[in-house]
This record gives sequence, structure tokens and C-alpha cells, in this order.
Amino acid sequence: MEKRPLIIALEGIDGSGKSVQLLRLEANLVKAGFSVKILDFPCYDSFFGREIGRLLSGDGDVTAADLDVRSMSLWYAMDRVKAFGALDASGTDVILLNRSTMANAAYQGSRVQIAAMKKGEDPQAALEDYIKWLFELEFVILGIPEPDIFLIFDVPVGTSRKNVAKKGRREYVGGEKADVYEKDTMLLETVRHGYITCAAMFPGSRTVACTGDDGEMRSVESISAEVSDIVFAAVGNAGDRPPV
Repeated sequence: MEKRPLIIALEGIDGSGKSVQLLRLEANLVKAGFSVKILDFPCYDSFFGREIGRLLSGDGDVTAADLDVRSMSLWYAMDRVKAFGALDASGTDVILLNRSTMANAAYQGSRVQIAAMKKGEDPQAALEDYIKWLFELEFVILGIPEPDIFLIFDVPVGTSRKNVAKKGRREYVGGEKADVYEKDTMLLETVRHGYITCAAMFPGSRTVACTGDDGEMRSVESISAEVSDIVFAAVGNAGDRPPV
């Protein structure tokens, strides 16, 4: 029977450089002879992705900030269900995900934390309860394949905002403006904390510090080298993965 592809999710707050690192990782894997496929979430050209883009743009009557957390989570979850359902992974060694369930956990979990603080409740307990609910929804109830490795690219929020300003045009917001999440500094701080919490809860998580001791971004090459060390150690054991 064909072995299940290794699934690696690249995660991190906006402006962490994960998209650049995804392309470098893909190139390194292909150069080493591995077959690679990429899924980029949300899939903005899909039914669910278009709705997510509309909600994130803030241009409609209802935005992502208006929907309750679990309702918004369902849009992202169904986007992944459809994407994996349409994916032909035969002959594929590695599937790279540009964001996955953990991004949902961190971004929607930030709203959970803020709501708990406003009500005088424990934000950490609320966050952990939500993450457990979400992972059960996606990986157990909906059967979305769970990544073998979560690579979390960590940057301070101040660095994130500077990098987001350099992104250029993105179709889902209709230009170069920040989306409704990128504009909110408090939300981004809690998103970063959400990723830190996820990293502690799931053993497949590896955190990559993208800034040095001076607070400046590390070179693309040095981050890429660290990522390659992590991934190639795992890919070397690809034959041990269970069959599909």
C-alpha cells in the first residue's frame, strides 16, 4: 500500500516570512528528489475561501470580527475539507501547508482570549478549551489530515506589522491595505500567544525564531537552513509512516 505523505504546516502571524520559507523548502525538497504538493489556506478561489476573503476584507455588512468564533472556525474548516478532498496525493512524498488548523486555533483563539478577559474569566483556560474543541472538530469529526509537523515562525508583533506593510497587493482585500486582523495590534499579540500555547500542547510543533537578539529579522538563508534541518530529519523516516 502507498505510504501517507508527510504533511508539514507552516504557521505564524502575518509578516513572519512563512510564505518565502515555504517556497524555499519546496525547492530544497524537490532538489533532493522528493515529490511535493502545496496547499495554501485559505483557498481564496474556492467557495468557502471567497466567503472568508469577503469577511476578512471588512467591505461587507458582516466582517470576520462580527461572527462568533465557532461560526468563523467552520468556514476555515470547510475550506480545508474541500481542499483535501480535491487533492490527488498519489505519488506525493510531502504535502506543504501554508497555514492550517493551527492558524485557525491562534487567530480565532485570540478572540476567545480577549472575550474572556472582558468578562473577567481566565483567558488561558478559555484558549486551551477552544483549541481542544477545534482540533477535535477538524481532525476527528471532519477527518481533515493532521500535519506531522507544525513549523511555527515566530516574530514580535512590531516586526510583523512592518513586514505586512511591505506585502503589496492582495486580491482578497482588493489592494494593499491590511485585513481586519492585521490592523488589530492587541489581536495580533494574542494570536502570537495562541501559537505559543499550541506549540506547548502539540508535540509535532517546532518554533523557529525569525528575529535575532537585536530584534531584527534573521536572514532568509539562516531561517531556511534551520527549517531544512528540521524537515529533512523527518523526511528521512518517511517509510515509517502508516499506509493511506
